[in-house]
Parts: sequence; structure tokens; C-alpha cells
Amino acid sequence: MEPAQLRAYAPPQISPVPEQTANEVPAHTEDLIARMVGRMLPVSPDLLRATRPGDVFRGFGKALRGSKKLHRLSYQTKKINMFWSHSWHGSTWRKYMTLLLFYNGAAAAVIASLGSAVACVLFASELLPVLGGPNNFTEDLPFAHWQSFWAGLVGMILYILVLLFWRPIDSIFFDVICIDQVNPERKGKGLLSIAAFLKASRSMLILWDATYSDRLWTMFEVAAFLRSREQGETPKVVLRPTILGPCYLLLMLTVILVLKVGDNVSVHFSASCRYLLWALQFLICFCGLSVNTATFREYFRSVSDSQEQLEGWRLADVKCSCCDTGHARGGVCDREVVLKCICQWFGKFEDFESRVQTEIMDTFVHEQSRQPFTYSQVVLALVPILWSYLDRASAYARFTVWDPWQQASCQIARGLAWWLGVGPVAFLIQCRLACRFQRKCKWARCDPLINLLPLLAVLFVILVAVVVEQLCFEPTLIYDGHTDNMLLFAALVLPSAWLLYGYVGAGPRLTTRTNCHSIP
Repeated sequence: MEPAQLRAYAPPQISPVPEQTANEVPAHTEDLIARMVGRMLPVSPDLLRATRPGDVFRGFGKALRGSKKLHRLSYQTKKINMFWSHSWHGSTWRKYMTLLLFYNGAAAAVIASLGSAVACVLFASELLPVLGGPNNFTEDLPFAHWQSFWAGLVGMILYILVLLFWRPIDSIFFDVICIDQVNPERKGKGLLSIAAFLKASRSMLILWDATYSDRLWTMFEVAAFLRSREQGETPKVVLRPTILGPCYLLLMLTVILVLKVGDNVSVHFSASCRYLLWALQFLICFCGLSVNTATFREYFRSVSDSQEQLEGWRLADVKCSCCDTGHARGGVCDREVVLKCICQWFGKFEDFESRVQTEIMDTFVHEQSRQPFTYSQVVLALVPILWSYLDRASAYARFTVWDPWQQASCQIARGLAWWLGVGPVAFLIQCRLACRFQRKCKWARCDPLINLLPLLAVLFVILVAVVVEQLCFEPTLIYDGHTDNMLLFAALVLPSAWLLYGYVGAGPRLTTRTNCHSIP
């Protein structure tokens, strides 16, 4: 948030002054505003308000686009669960997608998977119609292509509906809703109470983009939040890079298209045309994963640049809205108010800059290296793999004669292995290589070729997994039907994924200067 409106608001406690001292009014105003903000108390108790994430999502993120008539969606409170800190100079649609995934992504994946499982059982029980069955297949079509589409279709529909329209119940601070944007007096008082909002918040969500650390007010919010914590309290800061929200959705779309081509389009090809099918799947993978790889490289570059920027961060270098416009509207300067608050809290500018270069930088580095690529986030993005194998399981349960439910359980075990094991490992390899080759090529035309390296590595991981899977298929272990073979395959790939994410990780391994993340 950048409350440039501070410069247009003078607290009512300031009385008129003679004309000869009129030039001193801004300095007095700045001192008074700084004292009021620095106390970290609301101007009046009724100004401390919160809203719900679902209210921000209304109208497909209307609040994120700066709509001003939404104050009615807020309510008075004493405590706020999460303070949303963001730069208004960042991409709105990226923030919207990132917030949807942060709040609704897990619920969407769980509900969609439950609905997909119900559709799987209904199709296997012959309660859903067959649009393509064995009688429609050519003689040389393998049994593995007996498919249903219901589980995947239900999963996709439910996921989209829940992601867009689920309304999570939580108390959050979002500036354009919690601070009245219509009433000038209440708006000014709300801005003066910004530090009180931060003090009342249990945690902070940083919607991070390349402009975040360039803005004076966003860095002030982080400093004020850390400063407001009790002695010995560990600040709870959650950082979500907005550039990655669309990436996860694109990854899901790529997985869905590849699997649908393999599962449903394949029934229209004979066995001799399987190379054409593979080429089509490769083309889809190439398009989707190339865009993601390029985005991951851009993200890792921005992380490295922000770390370098914070190491040499100075107050004189950051931007402020009123200063950017040359104080065209007159009034007090946001920068002067912020600087006076910093003097109250930290004593000297140099002390604050030093803390930004140590504690705040460590907080950013810790969050950037830990949170954006967790195993659980990757699993949620790859959930269409599960839906695809539920379709296969329902088809086997319905169409095969010999022990259909054992054949179905084999496909479910196989799907879990690919969803929870192979897929996350392939994603980890892609991210690690994107991080390793994050820098742009000196020859601009050759830079897109660098994206091929992670893509080829992903295909190599998938090829190795297919070979291992086939090797697990060959022996007869305990029972016929290959269920125990697929359990063996899962027993090989799942621990590998867990170990890689636990000890290597898909994100960059950045080091911090200190172990303390609080500002006394």
C-alpha cells in the first residue's frame, strides 16, 4: 500500500496559523502525523477493521483493481489474522491468481478429487453412460486405452468452480476495503492508523514482485510489522511471489492436456500411429513447460537481484508516489512522514538501513528459498494426474472380466506413484536447472534455447520412470494382476521424492546472515 493521500490530509487537531508561519505548517503536520503513526494505536477504536478474503475475490478481484466503494465489506475488530502487504505497481491479475491459489487451491484440489473419485465409482458401477467403450476400439488397441472421461471432467469442473467461488473465512487487512476510500476524513484517520493495523495483525502475507523492495511504503510496512512484535516473538511472515501463481495454473493445464491426449484422443489412433500421438504430447509439453521454465528463470533472477538490492538497500534509493510526481498536489510528503516514524522506532536512518540489510533481508531470503516450491504446493498443482488414473481405474473396473477391482486398484496405485512421486521429482529437476541457468544468454536470440535444458531433463525423468515402471511390471511378486508390482513402483519413487524435497528442495538454497528475524 502507498498512502499518497497522507499528503492531502491534515489532522483536525492542527489549528490555523498566521500567514507568516504558513511555510512551517507542513513540517508541523509531518511531525504530528509521524507521532500519531509511530504510536501504533488507532485514531479511534472503530477504525480498526478487517475483511474476509472472499470479499476481496468478489467480482473476480474487483478490490485488487482499486475499486473504492467496498468499505461496507469490512467489520470492526480487535485482532486481524493476516495483513496483506503488496505494491500497487505490481500486476493485478498475477496477484489475483496467487491469492486464489493461496486461499482456495487446497480446497479446490481436495473437493475436485473427491468429486472425481465419486465419478469413478459411479462409472465403474455402470451408473454413468459410456461414450466410448471396447466395442468402438480397433483390434490392435491395447487394453490400457480403455478409458472413461468422467473423473477428469468432474475434477476439472469442480476445481474451477471452487477456485473461483470458494469463500474462505478468515480475517485479513486489505487497504482499499478496510480503510474508507470515499469519506476523506475517515480515510485520513485510517491511514494514520496503519501501524495499528500492523500491530493488531498476527501474521503478514507479502505478495512479492520485482517492484516490492523498490517502494518506500512496502518496506516501511515490513519494518513496522517486525517492530510491532513482542520481545522474543517470532514474526510470522508468509511470502508468495505473484509471478508463480499463473505458473502453477499453466502447469495444471499442461498436465491436463497431455493426459487427455493420451487417454481420450488416443482411442482414435491405431497402434501404428502411436508416434504421432507421442509427437502431439511432446508439443503440448514443450509449449507449456517452456513458458514455465522461462518464468522460473525470471523469478530466480528477481530473487538474486532483490538479495543484492537489499544488501545495499538505502532509504535514498527507494521510490515514493508523491516524490515520483514531484509533489504536484502539494501537502505533506509521505517520505518525510515515514522517515520521522523510522527515527522514532530505530533512532537513526543508518540503524534502520542496517536492519533492512540484515533482519529484513534474512526474512525475505528465508521465505523466498523455502515457501514458493514446497512439496505440497507441487502435489496440488499435479492433481490432474490422479484424476486421469481414476478414469483408467473406473474403465478397468467396468470393462475387464478378470478380477476388475484388482485391475482398478493397480491403476490407482500407479496413479499415486506418478502423482506423488514421479511428477514432483520432474518438477524439482526443472526448477533446479532453471535456477542454475537463470541468467540471460549474452546472445538474446539464443536465450530461448536455454529453456530446452530443463524441458529435456523433465522428459528424461519421465522416460526413466517409464522404464522403471516396466521393470516393476515384469516379475510376478505375490498375486497376479500387477497391483503389488505397482506398490513396489510406488515404494521406489515416493521416498525418492520425499528425500529430494526434504534435503535438496525445488527452490534456491539461499543463506542468511543472521539467525534472528525479529527487530527489537
